[in-house]
Amino acid sequence: MQLLDRWLTSSDYPEKEYNNLINEAIKLYIMEPQRNYLKQQLKEGAIIRTERDLNLAQDWFSPEEYLW
Repeated sequence: MQLLDRWLTSSDYPEKEYNNLINEAIKLYIMEPQRNYLKQQLKEGAIIRTERDLNLAQDWFSPEEYLW
């Protein structure tokens, strides 16, 4: 916070923009756990569906290989 205060006092940064900056930082801080949860869910789903996806890819690869 001290670094931010120093930067703001050394520049011509309007107070409204300072408030917007703080607001955005808080939003990002709040959203981070939700984002991490979503990433974890996507990763777990991909791991669970790995075998199915590999089988589908192999099923499609065989006919294409036969045609060539």
